[in-house]
Amino acid sequence: MHNFINEIQSKNYLQELERYMGIEISDDELLAMEPKLLLQLQEHLKDFRHKNQSIVSAPPQNNEFINVSTGENEELQVRKTWELAAADALFEEVETLGGKFLGTRVTQDGRMYIARKWELTAEIKEILSKATDLGFAKFWRYGQPQDSYFLEGVNYLKGSPHISCSRGHSDPWVFGLDQICRGREGGRQKIKEITFNKVYELYWDIAVTGGEEPPTDGPLLPGKYKIQNYGGHCFTMHPDDFEKVIEYFAVNFLEDD
Repeated sequence: MHNFINEIQSKNYLQELERYMGIEISDDELLAMEPKLLLQLQEHLKDFRHKNQSIVSAPPQNNEFINVSTGENEELQVRKTWELAAADALFEEVETLGGKFLGTRVTQDGRMYIARKWELTAEIKEILSKATDLGFAKFWRYGQPQDSYFLEGVNYLKGSPHISCSRGHSDPWVFGLDQICRGREGGRQKIKEITFNKVYELYWDIAVTGGEEPPTDGPLLPGKYKIQNYGGHCFTMHPDDFEKVIEYFAVNFLEDD
């Protein structure tokens, strides 16, 4: 497996793009963005990546890599580790030396961020493993989370509010777990719902109900779904339905959708 601990690339072409734009879009703003606008942004980033290979793939200079050994990151300590080898990803529950829990640190393909307050439960592992087995094995995208949440960013220790999955780093996210999805039961973390991207709305109602049924106005129960009344108006579903929904999507997804 790639050595995550010794070398993490700390600069990338998105930082250059943000410098040219003069703004940085927050992660919450990205999550609330209308799907069509988000797709346009991601298409722009892919186009920028293609046209600026000198930024994207130039040989790294020594100052573009940082050492993240324990000695230089002594403000954090790892309390639990999980390696998802099929996704070439490392997950670590991290906390400060004072015992303040920060969340789960996600390291994949040379980038690292902390998913704020998320714990590495069996439930989380099962969901991410299933997604990986079906080909949704990327846990960050260009532009999501924002660069400020990655290692060396100003919001790195604050942490990104979500973990989300996609086929590739340039593809729209398929489903995500944010703070709204997380609850507590018996003092333990419990996933109460899972958010699915409206970009793929063609699939979700059929996947969960077996037909074209409207969203429920009542409690979110297995076999039902809701549409958020804010932001991108994404779909939310009961965690018991995750496996059948993501399997349906994996089988029926058309690449040009």
